[in-house]
Formats: sequence, structure tokens, C-alpha cells
Amino acid sequence: MITFLDPPRLPTIDLSLFDIGDPWRDHVAAQVDWAASTFGLFQILGHGVDPVLIDTLLDLGRKYIALEERVHGRGAEKLADLPGFHDTVGEYTTTMTGLGHKLMTAMARGLRLDDSFFVDRYSGNPVTSLRIREYPVSGTRVDAVAGRGLLTIVKLGESAGQQVFFDGQWIDVPALPGALLCYVGPVLERLTHGHYVSAAHRLSPGDARNRPSLSFEFEPASDAVLAPVVAVRPRSGGWTERPVTAMPWRPAADSSRHRPG
Repeated sequence: MITFLDPPRLPTIDLSLFDIGDPWRDHVAAQVDWAASTFGLFQILGHGVDPVLIDTLLDLGRKYIALEERVHGRGAEKLADLPGFHDTVGEYTTTMTGLGHKLMTAMARGLRLDDSFFVDRYSGNPVTSLRIREYPVSGTRVDAVAGRGLLTIVKLGESAGQQVFFDGQWIDVPALPGALLCYVGPVLERLTHGHYVSAAHRLSPGDARNRPSLSFEFEPASDAVLAPVVAVRPRSGGWTERPVTAMPWRPAADSSRHRPG
């Protein structure tokens, strides 16, 4: 007898319900907690980011990428040729920073912590950066050290596909109009003792490299001490606690050790 199993389906969460208040706030928080601990990646709708703003930045992003490639990496010197680029990037970054705070609040509630737990300890003054495809275009620090992220929020370009590695296989992320992808970062995985997972992900095979995407990094404050959350139980399977500082990534008690892989 042959058994056919449907592939796992990535969660999609309507974040607008979080703003209604209880009991919907608890409902959304529970969804975010489950998605972050199971997949490490989920889609969000009702995020409040103006679709016109997204489309405008994607359109400018195409021009920016073409400019970067045409001048061999010196595109930043020519940004004056893109009217509205700086203002659009600034508006998008401000909006996404607010979205990052909202997601961290939902996660705190999902972990049964105070709503302000993360902002009070780690992300009150977050380090942020924005990349259009692989090109850095804004941020407190654009040469972000790998492994410092709390969250990465991505808007894929038109027709671009994404896959996430789950349960030993790559599964497709369904393309939903207006949705944003939210990835759990390595720092958040460590802070929660592995309760939240930082999953491997990739563009779907065959996607054109010149499709722009917007990748927003939301990281802890540069002076935050990233000690794992005591109230969260470690994930089973030998999770090891190692308190760390935010910049550079090193265990707090031993500055000579390298960043864990």
C-alpha cells in the first residue's frame, strides 16, 4: 500500500489581528510562537506596510541594481540619478523597524514574557540594514556580521520563489500577493535556547538572478548583552547555553573564542 503525504505548509499569519487587542493578540502571538519554533520562517499578511511603498522601492531597486552593475560597484556615487530613492529607502526602513518591534512583541507574548521584554533588553535601539538583492543601500551598519540577526523580513520580487529546509527536505514557500517573509535569526535562536529555529532557506532553483528583493535586517542594539532568556526552556537535544555580547559575537565570559558556527 502506497501512502501519499502532503508536503508541510508554511504558516501564514494575519498580523493585523494583533492590533485589535485581546483575545486576538494572544491568538496571533501563539501562531507566531508555533511558526518560529517549528519552521523558523513564516509569511505575514496585514503587516501594515503600504503596498505602494513596496512597489515603488522595488521599481527603484531595479534601477539601482542596473546602476550598480553598470558602474561596477560605484552605484552609490550615482544615486542622485534616482529621484526619490533616499526618501523611499528612509520611509521603508522606518516602517520596517516598527514592524520588527511588533513581531518581537508578539514573540515575547508567545513565550509568556512581558510584551516589552525584548525591547527593554535587546532591541530598544536596534541595528538595522536594508539590502536590495545583495546590495546594501542603508543601515546603521551595512557590513553586518553574519549571525547577529534577530529577524530578517523579506519582500521577494515578482515571481521569485523561496524554499525552506524543513524535516530533511526543501519545501516551497507559496507566493502570496502582498505577503512578507519573516525569518528567525541566529541570535533569536540562541536567546531562546533553540526554542525558535533559524532555518536554512534559498531562492527556488532556476529563479533569475536579476530579480530584485528587499531584505531588511533587524538586529539587537550594539551594546546589548545577549544572555539567553532564563524563562525559556532549552530545546531538547543538547542545546548549550552560551551568553554572548552583541558586537562582536563572542561568549561574554571569554572574548578570545570565535563566534559559534
